[in-house]
Amino acid sequence: MDKKKFKILMIVDIVLIIGLFALMMVLKGQYNDQAQKTVKEQVDAYLELSNGAVQDQWKSVDQYGMAWRLVYASLTSAKTEAAFDAAVKAIEGDKDARFKQLSYMYEAAGIPAQAQNSIYEKAGLADKFLLKNEGGVKEVACGKNCVISFTFAKGKLKSSDYKALVNYNMADNFKLEAPAAYHFE
Repeated sequence: MDKKKFKILMIVDIVLIIGLFALMMVLKGQYNDQAQKTVKEQVDAYLELSNGAVQDQWKSVDQYGMAWRLVYASLTSAKTEAAFDAAVKAIEGDKDARFKQLSYMYEAAGIPAQAQNSIYEKAGLADKFLLKNEGGVKEVACGKNCVISFTFAKGKLKSSDYKALVNYNMADNFKLEAPAAYHFE
């Protein structure tokens, strides 16, 4: 082979190597962007799921506390339907005490005040407490999948069933699965 052909082959070889290197760097950048986008989407989806669970738990803890206050009020005060209705309104309306009770419980669990305020801003307090008020039977929410009932006859408290409240277990109602492994397409 003569020198001229060798020079041409060498120049073509160098140009191909530089072109392949440039192509590899472009593809690497695109792969990196795709991987970062996929990770961000998966993290955001899991964060939304976990925030939803935390907010649901916050409201359930609020209902749980309100239910215990109502049971106490119904057992220690006048056992009339009017007194019960007044207790429900008083408990629902005392938002400051409800927030303080939630804060106390969450602080005891080691959750800082800043996180509590963030949850409160997003979730608020439980908005539904008295679920059913028909024919002398009043059902009250005491958390997620938890209902207690009070039965009235002729304006007087006939019976109260709060076994669900006594046996309520938050851990059984709020489970958050570990995030799925990252997958890139």
